[in-house]
Amino acid sequence: MKKIVYLSLALTGLATTRCENAEKNNTEELKSIDVAYMNTNVSPQEDFYRFANGQWLKDHPVPDSEARWGSFNEVKDRNDSIIKGIIKNASERTDWEKGSPNQLIGDYYSAILDQEGRDNAGTGVLEEIFTEIDGATLETLPAILAKHNQHGIGGLFGFSIFEDLKENTKYSIYFGQTGFGLPDKDYYFNEDEKSVETREEYKKHVTKMMELAGVENAQAAMEQAYNVEEWLASASMNATERRNIPALYNKYSYADFTALCPSFNFTNFIEATGATTEETVIVMQPNYYTKLQEVLTNHFDEVKTYLKWNATNSLASKLNSDLDQQNFAFYGKYLSGNKEQKEMWKRAIDDMTGNLGEVLGKAYVDVAFSDASKQKVNEMVDNLQAALKERLENLDWMSDSTKEKAMLKMASFNRKLGFPDKWKDFSKLDISRASYAKNWMSAQTFQFEEMIAKQGQPIDKEEWGMPAHMVNAYYSPLKNEIVFPAGIMQPPFFTPNAEDAVNYARMGAVIGHEMIHGFDDNGARFNHAGSMQNWWNDDDTTKFNARTKKLVEQYNTFQVMPDVHVNGELTLGENIADFGGLTIAYNAYQKSLEGKERDTIAGFTNNQRFFISFAQIWKGNATDEFLRKQVKTDPHSPTEFRVNGTLANMPEFFEAFDVKEGDAMRQGQDKIAVIW
Repeated sequence: MKKIVYLSLALTGLATTRCENAEKNNTEELKSIDVAYMNTNVSPQEDFYRFANGQWLKDHPVPDSEARWGSFNEVKDRNDSIIKGIIKNASERTDWEKGSPNQLIGDYYSAILDQEGRDNAGTGVLEEIFTEIDGATLETLPAILAKHNQHGIGGLFGFSIFEDLKENTKYSIYFGQTGFGLPDKDYYFNEDEKSVETREEYKKHVTKMMELAGVENAQAAMEQAYNVEEWLASASMNATERRNIPALYNKYSYADFTALCPSFNFTNFIEATGATTEETVIVMQPNYYTKLQEVLTNHFDEVKTYLKWNATNSLASKLNSDLDQQNFAFYGKYLSGNKEQKEMWKRAIDDMTGNLGEVLGKAYVDVAFSDASKQKVNEMVDNLQAALKERLENLDWMSDSTKEKAMLKMASFNRKLGFPDKWKDFSKLDISRASYAKNWMSAQTFQFEEMIAKQGQPIDKEEWGMPAHMVNAYYSPLKNEIVFPAGIMQPPFFTPNAEDAVNYARMGAVIGHEMIHGFDDNGARFNHAGSMQNWWNDDDTTKFNARTKKLVEQYNTFQVMPDVHVNGELTLGENIADFGGLTIAYNAYQKSLEGKERDTIAGFTNNQRFFISFAQIWKGNATDEFLRKQVKTDPHSPTEFRVNGTLANMPEFFEAFDVKEGDAMRQGQDKIAVIW
């Protein structure tokens, strides 16, 4: 559910490697723009992204262990180096108190690094799961799937307890789609050459994995598992369709929901998870459950094979070397373009961020976060909010009645900076050095039970959706809050002694981005109290849609490679947030210059340095494989277009760099999207 209702800068899960410039990025250069990154042989009127970053792009190819590399990776790499010291120290002792942070992270880390132990254990964990699946009947399947959900394996359908999008003072039960080995529905059905090739490579991968997992007749097993995925995918939504949040909110009476798939006893399933049935549930993809009924009724043997594959796929990287390496060969090398796996300690941090996030986050902020930085960022939030207020007041396309409600929503923003006021208690989580796979399942169970315990309880407004050390930020429409973890309040995003042109173009744009998510095409569906209620009059909605359509059409023209284009509909929300966020950051920066003498540094004016700083935070290289997958599945545009696409709509940028009509970096006047 968090992928649906949390709108973020979406830099989560970025891979890491050694950052050559980590020390340099903390010192003198970041007091202003970094001219060493630039290629001034490129005209800023033709390609501002490469004008600002051309030399950096040339000097920083994607490392072999990565699929992309840029500013966010550099910061994460530096943060991970700090965390490495913490977890390494914890792992060197075995006498920590059970359930203490040091015991949890030390033992979890040690189990991950114990490759010999993992190889000796082989596929024992899978064999236990397979035995249970082999004995499954339609009557026993609900209890088995409940256990799989508890262990983080899932399969066949999605189940969660989350804030109700319309009645956001309570938690509701959601049912959705899940369990596909390919990244998105369209991978199963597109007929272009690359899609056909990908399906064939995937089938080879599944066959090899089933063989390594000890499944008899792996080729036939692959065909059965793949068929189930394809059948269910045919009734699923693709990434673009899933951006339509109202289409995901289908409230059913419990009786009507279970009638969609009567062969499966959902009551037994829900009770086996520890939850209780409710009078209504929210069905995100009703057609999926009609198809599930057909599959369960007519293809139960294939379903059992699919469940074996799903378990293998979920646990592969936690088991022996053979499964781990084959898993990487497809998902890392083929789909993402990584040439080699990351060092194990870096993989460990990525895993622990998902399973022990707040434990690592607290340890990180204890040694790496400055209260002074938090205070200064808080001041920037104040200034950005004032700039947004002024923009809203002066909108010439919105009626006064809608504008009044927009102002109320903006004034109602809650903000969370740095880290939670209340840390979660992980002391009851059972972690040992014996088994990485069992630790992972134990951590998944801990999180699942935490979710189940929310049923019937008041909404926890203090809860964070990201750990404190993550290099990211997000907006939650259900809480109408903007959240900035300590991990992103670091150079080059935020540098306390940097000039305002740098901080406002970088951290300011991040802040503005999250604020504008409250008013993008999905955030605008939620009112000031966080409920999905329409607060727009019809005429304003029509005007808004006409303006955002221009962004869709603009981004649809961006070519990533000869046969790959950006999807303007999929990326619309993030493009709105980029554009609006930078606009209010620029306005806030102009306020910061009042009463001050404007200056020139390295031959660039204040306003020019602002736009260069913005472009430089988005510097990045990526493999072709990663970009191909990104445009199909990610609601964020590739970094080049987050810069050039945004700036091509901004009159303030045109003025700063004398960009004339007809220049590549300027949209035609009739195509410029003036929104927020």
